[in-house]
Amino acid sequence: MILLVLLAFSWMPLEHGPRPSRRPGLHDPPFFVGEMQHIVPQGKLPFSPTETATPVLDSAQTRLYVGTRDGKVRCRFRGRTAWIFQTDGAVLASPAIEGETLYVAGGDGVVYALNRFTGALRWRADIHEELTTAPTASEGRLFVMSSEQSVTALDLKDGKRVWKFHRDSPGGFTIRGDAQPKIAHGTLFAAFADGVVAALQPENGVANWTRQVSGTGDYLDVDWIDAPESDTRVYAASAKAGIVALDAATGNPAWTYPLAGANHVVVEGARIVGGGRGELVALDRSTGVKLWTLQLGKDRYPTQPVAMSGLIIVAQDRGALLGVDLQTGVARGAFDPGTGFSQPVYALPGIAYVLSNGGTLFSLGLLP
Repeated sequence: MILLVLLAFSWMPLEHGPRPSRRPGLHDPPFFVGEMQHIVPQGKLPFSPTETATPVLDSAQTRLYVGTRDGKVRCRFRGRTAWIFQTDGAVLASPAIEGETLYVAGGDGVVYALNRFTGALRWRADIHEELTTAPTASEGRLFVMSSEQSVTALDLKDGKRVWKFHRDSPGGFTIRGDAQPKIAHGTLFAAFADGVVAALQPENGVANWTRQVSGTGDYLDVDWIDAPESDTRVYAASAKAGIVALDAATGNPAWTYPLAGANHVVVEGARIVGGGRGELVALDRSTGVKLWTLQLGKDRYPTQPVAMSGLIIVAQDRGALLGVDLQTGVARGAFDPGTGFSQPVYALPGIAYVLSNGGTLFSLGLLP
């Protein structure tokens, strides 16, 4: 049975640099399929389906929450669906867990607070703007980013709006520009389609600083930021400028690595891994110097990379899921169930969860 599962992996030659001294063979896969479950009924799939909301697991590792484009939020418990909650629009981003409540940012512009054990609605707050990124919870507040370039703070207890920070969309062409807000150093970091990164006070939304990282023109979007608590810098993925490191206290630039169409960035140890048009790169965290490049193919964009145990797990959007060695940039293999992936995985030591565009939930065993 294991051999049959491993044969389902599509092993694709990928160009990368620098060339390693030893390329892992086809019998050295990075992961294997443990279980699979059709979450979305296959007869109800739209033409060219896409699922962007990564599943999330509770701290007890017993309940898995899955949001899908059909507007449903499902709780998986002991291999079965414990409850289903129907929103009024598509679920485009991962829910957030805080205590006994599951917070769902709906594509219909509504934030839903659910009892995560029963699926009962605790409260709902209508933001009146499409929500496409996962909410961020901290210190009694829930922060959501909208496609209208607004960050809204809600009270976790009742959903009442505390404050709203808005930037006007740029006049030129944009790609997306909806980055999940991140909390670090007592500050909320947000990024916008006009190329601005902002450091906001979580209690009132007042900006400590704002920094234009993309310059002028079209495609200024900052689609992702990472703000590690242990770092004095914030890292932004600008579609025009590339990967930009900013001082967390002042917003002053530390370094910039030019990467066309940069849309994702993650910090892992001494390295920064960024994604852009056609490639994945690893950079030195201190200097921004390139360490390796993995070519993904012309105009193929990666999903958000996820680091786990020396492995970078990333998908070519609407394509195969790749396992990439963090140190060398060597792709150890790829897995595509047929419809591809458009979301990051949820990874823990030894296991990862991901939903395919075809609505199939996979649990993957991660191999050393």
